[in-house]
Amino acid sequence: MNVSKLNPFHYARTWRKGFALTTIGLALGLPFFQANAIIGVAYQMQLGNPSSATTDPGNTNHYLIQRTVEALDYNATLREPNWASWDLTAADVGSSGRSASFFTDTNLPPAFYEVTPSDYTGSGFDRGHMCPSDDRTDNSTDNDLVFFMSNIIPQASNNNQGVWADFETYCRTLAQSGNELLITCGPSGFDGSRIPSSGAVAIPEYTWKIAVVVPLGIGTALDRITTATRVIAIKIPNSNSVSAVWQDYVTSANQIQADTGFTFFTALPDNIASALRGKVDGPTNTPVITGFSPTTGAVNTSVTIAGTNLGSATSVAFNGASAWFIINSSTQITATVPTNATSGVITVITANGTATSAVSFAVTSAGGGAYTGILAGWDVAGQTGYGVSPLAPSTNALNLTITGLTRGSGVATTGTAAARAWGGAGFTDSAAAGAITANRYATFGISASPGYSVSISSVGRFDYRRSGTGPASGLLQCQVGSGSFLDLIQLTYSVFTSGGGSLGPIDLSAVAALQNVPPGTPITFRIVNYGATSSGGTWYLFDVANSAAPDLTLVGSLTPLAGLTPIQSWRQQWFGFTNNAGQAADTFVNTADGMPNLLKYALGLNPLIIATNPVVAGLASGYLRLTTPKNPTAADISIAAVVSSDLTVWTTNGIAVDQDSPTRLDVHDGLPAAAGTNRYIRLRVSDP
Repeated sequence: MNVSKLNPFHYARTWRKGFALTTIGLALGLPFFQANAIIGVAYQMQLGNPSSATTDPGNTNHYLIQRTVEALDYNATLREPNWASWDLTAADVGSSGRSASFFTDTNLPPAFYEVTPSDYTGSGFDRGHMCPSDDRTDNSTDNDLVFFMSNIIPQASNNNQGVWADFETYCRTLAQSGNELLITCGPSGFDGSRIPSSGAVAIPEYTWKIAVVVPLGIGTALDRITTATRVIAIKIPNSNSVSAVWQDYVTSANQIQADTGFTFFTALPDNIASALRGKVDGPTNTPVITGFSPTTGAVNTSVTIAGTNLGSATSVAFNGASAWFIINSSTQITATVPTNATSGVITVITANGTATSAVSFAVTSAGGGAYTGILAGWDVAGQTGYGVSPLAPSTNALNLTITGLTRGSGVATTGTAAARAWGGAGFTDSAAAGAITANRYATFGISASPGYSVSISSVGRFDYRRSGTGPASGLLQCQVGSGSFLDLIQLTYSVFTSGGGSLGPIDLSAVAALQNVPPGTPITFRIVNYGATSSGGTWYLFDVANSAAPDLTLVGSLTPLAGLTPIQSWRQQWFGFTNNAGQAADTFVNTADGMPNLLKYALGLNPLIIATNPVVAGLASGYLRLTTPKNPTAADISIAAVVSSDLTVWTTNGIAVDQDSPTRLDVHDGLPAAAGTNRYIRLRVSDP
């Protein structure tokens, strides 16, 4: 087959886009084994040293502490352990009770800061044990040893007293059921935040634990570990919004290795270690959607999703369109139908898999005409290093021009930044006026396309995070057109933990200047932050939900202006008038790329800027294929691929459509390529 290298445009009013053994006995022919308490330095790090920590006091970030009850890799910079490791059997759990006090660890090298119990007072965080008190109740001496502050990290209450405590209890249950557990745990994810009462101890974003469950038997635990040994690894956000179900946070040792840089199970043969690192405990934690209500609705409808194992959800989508959502419990999620949703299945993604609804959700209105809902939204989940500036929206309604999140020139971006966050530092001005003068603010903007007016009803979502020395106050302002900035509302950032906080919705419906704003008129919003007590104090828009849903949203409505068709609105936008005439005529070519206005309208191109041909046509997998972008607002023209064998007669007959969405068309010729034949494909755009 000869493949034509013809320009795939066609015009003819048409165009183309891991025990010690004490007793062995027999009962019904089955052996049983009883374990003594495994207390002693040699037992607490049997699986290896994950970070190659040493007892050299100069190794300040990986200083090895070996006690009879546990081993620790202590970090003098973070002022907490990188990890703790210990052996747990049923005999370790007794009746000594819990120590009445926490103790400053005065055994640390002289150059190390000695964390005191009072360093945590008023911090908003629990004194969270790594090796837990209840794992060392065989006698009071052993119990006291785990109350040294070197065994403690700042832990959110709902994490420490809820899901973390539940998993500790489960591990003791396994030990009391005839197992020896080799356990390693620690914190991970540090962005520079410290407990604000003293600034002494770093706040982790996650807590993690790996438990290797080894049935009791002859020899050491290492002798009894095989590739079939059960490994339970969990990774839990260090926040108060966590689920109470530890199964919601099951992961692999490989994932924790990736997060921390440690290497686990180094005392095991390579083949066994590799197998254990990859294990994900389950499958009881696989998410399932059992139903949702309502089953139909328009954009911005609130939908309740029911199921099981939903507590660690990271994403909810309607037919592939990411949605904002709240985790109500491990069995329920509330989600909002996103602006770009179409009818189809609902999916929920967790750390343990993807749940898909058995039936579709029907979107009763999507696109076109008047619109009410999220106008623009920003998801900062993927941002690092304070985030890019400007940051384009992750979602926006049609017929709008959006100006991305932009940092003012006075905002600092030095030092370690939080993950899943966009923002900066340096907000030390005592009042908003000073911050404005120093350009210490963030802006974003919006304007309606020709043929539409826009009204702003609220800032629907405003999720933030600040450090203990970051700005406690802010001011939200707006500017319409070239007018002066108007003060909208004072902002108070009362939460200063690593889990962040939320403002909103912020009602703007009574602000007259933000209602019925005509097309092309820019609306600029400005977030002015001030009152930081240190130049290194940080503020961010933050991914509180740890999901793909927007963390900042602007909500409102778009109203089409009477009498204008989509193409007339397009002409008004680019040429200032609506008539099919002169420079705005369908057939007029404004640039040297040779593409007339109607084609650029169909492909969503700027008619006044030279563009590269976006239509791709060629031979692939034995068929002629064509791919083109589409203008989602161009509802008043038709766009299709046509084929020919002689360049004279062109037809849509035999064309197979692979994808036809509002923004893309993929097709191929239904006739396979054959040697010795001629076949041609190109795009046709028609203006009815």
